[in-house]
Amino acid sequence: MQITGGTKQKFIIEHALDIGKFKFFSNMVVGEFYEGVHVTHENASEPIRIAQQLYGATEPIVYISHRLNSYSMDPVGYGKTVKMFPNFIGFAIVSQNRYRRMLASLEKLFIKKPIGVFHDLDSAFLWAEGLLEKHSATHF
Repeated sequence: MQITGGTKQKFIIEHALDIGKFKFFSNMVVGEFYEGVHVTHENASEPIRIAQQLYGATEPIVYISHRLNSYSMDPVGYGKTVKMFPNFIGFAIVSQNRYRRMLASLEKLFIKKPIGVFHDLDSAFLWAEGLLEKHSATHF
């Protein structure tokens, strides 16, 4: 994963889990699920627990789903998963695949947070930083 766009986000740590790799930044988590994985509320709970340990319950976080691989998701678990992390303020989807970007419209039905869909990580980071700035301006 290469971020070139002068982000303000500081890299903290990367965790390689059974379902994928997760990179934790100051206020963002970038997840890359492995090929063929079926993502459920249960197996998505592990990276959320790591995020809870790193960020606590008040630090605003944006999740960026870097969709390099083909995998399936159980959308029914979205609501439960989002509730586990109350300081989650937005969700970005990055994919070169047009079909995967179109699926984002379905995800908007399950995630009641701002969602951005992008072709590259730099654009997702810029959008997420704007969302974080807007959030901090209204929640100082």
